[in-house]
Amino acid sequence: MNEQKQAVADCMNRLYCQGLTTTSGGNISLRISGDLILLTPSATDKGNMTAEQIAAIGMDGTNHTPHLKPSIETSMHLEIYKQHPHVEAIVHAHPPMASTFVAARKPINVRLIAEAYAIVGDPEYAPYELMGTDKLADSVAGSFKKHTCCVLMENHGVLCTGKTLLQAFDRIEVLENIAKINLNIGPLGGGIEMTADQLRDIDAMMGRNG
Repeated sequence: MNEQKQAVADCMNRLYCQGLTTTSGGNISLRISGDLILLTPSATDKGNMTAEQIAAIGMDGTNHTPHLKPSIETSMHLEIYKQHPHVEAIVHAHPPMASTFVAARKPINVRLIAEAYAIVGDPEYAPYELMGTDKLADSVAGSFKKHTCCVLMENHGVLCTGKTLLQAFDRIEVLENIAKINLNIGPLGGGIEMTADQLRDIDAMMGRNG
């Protein structure tokens, strides 16, 4: 388990170094069994995290590391894992460009760049609920559709899932990059989306058809 805890800590440190979260913001989790997840705790420096600071939380909410304060968003992570068995890792943060769209309640157009559409797919929006509440957990977990891997949380931030920590991190990084492109392309007169046939080809390549 120590190796997996180190992987979660490394992922959070990378998230901070990439400017995708703040010292106190964001949380990352990893499912390690059917009844246990690893989760970054509250009240820790997100840019200097160590394996010893990663909490172990049961799917019933039990904190198996009582010396660590559970993340305020523990219930959100647990609810996603309960409702979506294919999810193995979650990265939640407040990347500034993507969060700009969240604050404006505007969609991020991922259909401008093939990589973005392939890796992120179409993000879903989760209606606003107070942070750290069961209502937020229900809102975010309930926003997932069949092929959803990224959720834009109204007036809050973004959340990406994956089969691995690297996949979830990659998705949040690509989401931030396509958000930058959305903002930068305005002065050029706007972007040109890929065609329906091109999008279908990508869906087929990524196994998202059907």
